[in-house]
Amino acid sequence: MNEDFAVVAAALQKKYRGVYDVHEFLVGNGLRDALLGNKPTRRCGAKQIVDPTFRMFGAVALGETPLMKSFRVVTISRRKVYGNPESLDQLQSWSDDWKEKKDLETTIGCPLSELEVATADASDLVTVAGARPWSGGGHTVPKKRTTEDKYGEPVLKKLRDEGKKPATCTACGHKWPSKSTRFKNGGCIECTRCGTFKAKYD
Repeated sequence: MNEDFAVVAAALQKKYRGVYDVHEFLVGNGLRDALLGNKPTRRCGAKQIVDPTFRMFGAVALGETPLMKSFRVVTISRRKVYGNPESLDQLQSWSDDWKEKKDLETTIGCPLSELEVATADASDLVTVAGARPWSGGGHTVPKKRTTEDKYGEPVLKKLRDEGKKPATCTACGHKWPSKSTRFKNGGCIECTRCGTFKAKYD
């Protein structure tokens, strides 16, 4: 049984090095049981020992821990920062001798001092219903991600419909949104109702 623990520890270190290092750090601070040198019992095997650490990683990834809720997340693309302006201020306050700053600048391809907060034209945005009343009662999203419902109100497009264009079949008259790129018979696409390649984009 003790040999099994050693095998699990070696496999964990090889395949999930981050989990192994964090687990060992917690062991060193008395917050986890150790694999190596521990004695398995009927109720406590390797799974019961390492599972809490794996679950912690899952909670971090989902933002379900108090630690992660204290973080601010930003996206950086083409020297633009999408997020809170305060987050950019914090990034640009990093010390020049920090390895993390140098690594980030290498990854994004420019100095942090050259980053700017991304802005959006108000005319390209629209508010759709769906948010909680205390948050204003709506979400602000790009117009290109919306369509109109039967009452003429803006609603979010279904993800499966994004990028589709209206098409009509000349054989059966069927109309539907499509993003097919298979063309036959002089630029016709396949009809989803009758199956013939006699449909064209409107």
